[in-house]
Amino acid sequence: MSAGRSFIGSARVIALWTLGSRITGLIRDILINRAFGQSWVQDAYNYGFLIPNLFRRLFGEGALSAVFVPTFTETLHRDGRPAAWTLLGRVLARFTALLVALTMLIELVLLICWQLAPGGPRRQLLLGLTAVMLPFMTSICLVALFSGILNCLGRFGIPAATPIILNLCMIVGIEVIGPRIGEAPERRVYGVAISVLIAGVVQLIALWPALRREGVRMPMAWGGRDAALRGMAAAFFPVMLGQGVLLIGAFLDAQICTTLSRVPGQADTFSFFGRETTLPLEAGALSAVNNAMRLYQFPLGVLAISLATAALPAFSRFAAQRDFDGLRLAHQRALRLAVFEGLPCGVMLTLLAAPIVELLFQYGRYTAADTVRAAAVLRWYGVGVWAFCAQHVVIRGFYALKDTRTPMWIGVALVPLNLGLSLALIWLPAVREQAFGVSTTLTTAINVGASLLLLRRRLGGRVGGTALLTSLIRSAIATAAAACVAWLLLDPARTWAADWFGGASAGWRVAAGRAVTVFVPLLAAVAVYFASAVVLRMDEVRWIRRSERDSVKGAEMAGAGNE
Repeated sequence: MSAGRSFIGSARVIALWTLGSRITGLIRDILINRAFGQSWVQDAYNYGFLIPNLFRRLFGEGALSAVFVPTFTETLHRDGRPAAWTLLGRVLARFTALLVALTMLIELVLLICWQLAPGGPRRQLLLGLTAVMLPFMTSICLVALFSGILNCLGRFGIPAATPIILNLCMIVGIEVIGPRIGEAPERRVYGVAISVLIAGVVQLIALWPALRREGVRMPMAWGGRDAALRGMAAAFFPVMLGQGVLLIGAFLDAQICTTLSRVPGQADTFSFFGRETTLPLEAGALSAVNNAMRLYQFPLGVLAISLATAALPAFSRFAAQRDFDGLRLAHQRALRLAVFEGLPCGVMLTLLAAPIVELLFQYGRYTAADTVRAAAVLRWYGVGVWAFCAQHVVIRGFYALKDTRTPMWIGVALVPLNLGLSLALIWLPAVREQAFGVSTTLTTAINVGASLLLLRRRLGGRVGGTALLTSLIRSAIATAAAACVAWLLLDPARTWAADWFGGASAGWRVAAGRAVTVFVPLLAAVAVYFASAVVLRMDEVRWIRRSERDSVKGAEMAGAGNE
């Protein structure tokens, strides 16, 4: 693939596969909520899965991808494939050893905690599930590394499809393995944990044929420390520190949810400086936040993350060739597309939060009260979807320039604000677990603004600000039109659902009625949004619709991206 070709075609491939993974992920989440409800059992599962997932984001999709993809791309294009394979072998040997050692260390800590302070049933379940799923950290981080290699080689479909394997394995764990272990929720949930381990192995096996077809060789070796490896080592730890601080924030959010939640059969108060204080959160708080996160991450993964994943190799090629005009234009286009897609998605999630949660989750053990809680959190995440989308693109602009420190310091500076907001707001009766949506949305928006200002300096004072602002205004106008249509159709959709499927108490008629309530206003809003974008002559519509790859040579920057 030439450096002048656009990443937009690759992003479409990733988006299609990601859509499949998100759909299977929604099916998985529907079954989990039906089996366990928004309860302390699901809280324990979410906490146990959080640990390997955080390390995946820290190592596999965070620090290693940020430093490996640009360096591997540069080595591949400058020195050829043999040099790239040598670099890969050295990185793989060190990375695998680090993951195995870290897994064994954390397992030892969990064993000590189990022996010395097992606690009540919730703590025992939490420790047990974490111990079972922890080795998934090693396999999923290697999956992320191999996926990054294939992305550098222009293969995006198979890496984007690997999450489908995880979802399918977990569905089997919920419906087949779990019931064989026991019908009680606290026993059945171990079937899901076991399926996560199986999925990690199957994902690695699925990637291997694609790697072999591309001629990838992995001569694992400890010897040799060339300039590329030294540069990666120097950049790895700042990124890991920055990502780690952000992920510590996510971990602390989960810790707050589990520690300050009331659990049936246990005391509802705790002593704080000699004063008895009632725990502010109800059981299921972590699950409510998790369900809301999964829903906003659906469009985020399909649209923004697929776009950013495809964009990083393109950004890296421009940076390696010192074509900064091309990098500016490519980054501007990616950012405009991220906001074009993220703004209407977030508004629809905010407007239709309750109907969406009811349609997807309110079955079995999942109650109407659970819907109210998760929808309230989702509305706040919906407000910030545009920022979540933009952040993934902006940060990859720094990574392409091999600047890993700037995103780190921005993240470090915002963690206290995020944590402070969450801790302060959970005590307000009208807020409770919504605090995590409020804090995440606010700090991400600040992050995007600060990152753009600093990236502007790195790119010579230009990021195409005029074009970005114009695109944002037009997207906002189109989004407002779409939101008005969705709001006007919401009550009629409920009436039609009641007329067509009213009186049903179970089965497909309940789901069909809820689907009408969601999709009538949603599809109308999508149609109005794209029609408005066409009327406003937005370039983003043309970029999405074109089947061929656009040329984004640096000479175009003079007419398209200058402020």
